[in-house]
Amino acid sequence: MWERKYEQGRWNGLTLNILSTALDGGKRLQVSEIPYADLPNIKVMGSAANKIDIDVVFVGNHSLNDANALLDNFNKTPRGELEHPWLGELSLVFKTYSQKISTTLGVVTLSLSFIRDANRVSTISTQTVTTTLKEQTDAVESLSTQSFVNDVDGMSISDIRSLQTDFTELVGDLTGIATQLNVPSQVLSSLNQEINSAMVAISSIANAPAQFAEQLSRTIDSVADAVQSEDNTANEAVDHSRMAQAIMLDNINPSTPSAHYNIQTTVAAVKMSKDIVHLEEMPSFNLVDATTQPAITISDINHITVQLDACITDVTTVSTLESLELFDALTSLKENVSAQSNKVEKGSTPKNYIELARFQPALTIGHSTDSDEALITALNPQQHPLFIRGHVAVEVSQ
Repeated sequence: MWERKYEQGRWNGLTLNILSTALDGGKRLQVSEIPYADLPNIKVMGSAANKIDIDVVFVGNHSLNDANALLDNFNKTPRGELEHPWLGELSLVFKTYSQKISTTLGVVTLSLSFIRDANRVSTISTQTVTTTLKEQTDAVESLSTQSFVNDVDGMSISDIRSLQTDFTELVGDLTGIATQLNVPSQVLSSLNQEINSAMVAISSIANAPAQFAEQLSRTIDSVADAVQSEDNTANEAVDHSRMAQAIMLDNINPSTPSAHYNIQTTVAAVKMSKDIVHLEEMPSFNLVDATTQPAITISDINHITVQLDACITDVTTVSTLESLELFDALTSLKENVSAQSNKVEKGSTPKNYIELARFQPALTIGHSTDSDEALITALNPQQHPLFIRGHVAVEVSQ
């Protein structure tokens, strides 16, 4: 019975059977009641100490001895590390305890109170802060692979077959993307080898899920590098990067047996997107030099953001240290992707307008408003550069 009611944690290496956890925090306030004033004068004096209360249970013939030994350990070394089953690793200082003994059931319950240690850093989050798109996608794939291995270990035969079908369709779409790319023959030959390796590895998902996930990541990287190496096209309709991104997102399957499939597919769409990769390299979006329409670029990036939100939602269905790390990695990746969309929106949104009653060339408008002729033309794409009138945008919100 008891193993169904508690979760195990550790304090400085000692096992704890945790029944419940309570968190307490807030701000320190200095409240002054001023005579004849309707409202008090309140000053915020900083953050209050973060308190953590946990209830620990001991069962068996030696329950009282075990509880007293734990209290003795707290008194000797009040500072320590609590490995909590869902809060992760916390640096705490022991404060007080309350002991309850039940002679009928042989149960000893300890109510322990701790204070978060401000002099030590918690290790609940990922150890390395990643900032670049490449690092973020690699971190998401690595952490998701760990969850994928655990998922496969608990899957039935039908679930594994369903997962193999999903990945077979994904690798088949990677093949279709590769065949349409205008790349050198040696690059295409290397791509085919990687894709064949991924296709063969699908049959080993049940026995070697980690090796399969690593091979699929390498295959996606190879296809994405080939997509990125192609020359830019002026026509969005024949842009292989947009096509590849759309194909990856079309493979999203809400009923897939493992969340790793949708995470891997979404990350693949990020890697295929030239817009995201190029925007990350630039401090701001230049409307004049843009090869695609800003509205299309924003729409494509927002589609990826929506799928990243869905992946984050899937991850938060469980609360483990691994899922928290994956949540942080996905959130960081989403913030980076959203930042690129914000660049485009800020760099393409008109800031100033002028009213023209008669047609004027963009060059004339640029001279009269001290603006860039090319920028005026880009901001007013529906009008001919030599014949512009009406409500004319002349400056962007940089």
